[in-house]
Amino acid sequence: YLCQWQGWSSFLLTIFLFAMLCMEPILHCMQDNDGYLFTEHCEEGEQLLFPYSVMSTAAMLVYFLLLSDLSVFSTRVSAFALICTRVVSEVALFLFGLTFFVCAFACAVSALEQDD
Repeated sequence: YLCQWQGWSSFLLTIFLFAMLCMEPILHCMQDNDGYLFTEHCEEGEQLLFPYSVMSTAAMLVYFLLLSDLSVFSTRVSAFALICTRVVSEVALFLFGLTFFVCAFACAVSALEQDD
């Protein structure tokens, strides 16, 4: 099960969803809800809003990563996904080369004699 990336991603998604359930602000505000039903704005809930949103973001990214595996059902979408993966590696190489060139030029300019 955990030998393929889909298995690891699914397991990671399960962990994120369980952590989200444990940190759910609405569940922590059940006792101290100030008369409002299903509120997340209590003292305990306010402390958990940011960690909960981080877990929610991570879970959504993993979910869409797993959803990208469905591209095999359409030939056009599958070809587009294949091209995107090939192009992303080329763009990363270009950005690395550009960063190297900018750093080299910045070091060369800083080594010039300056009359301030």
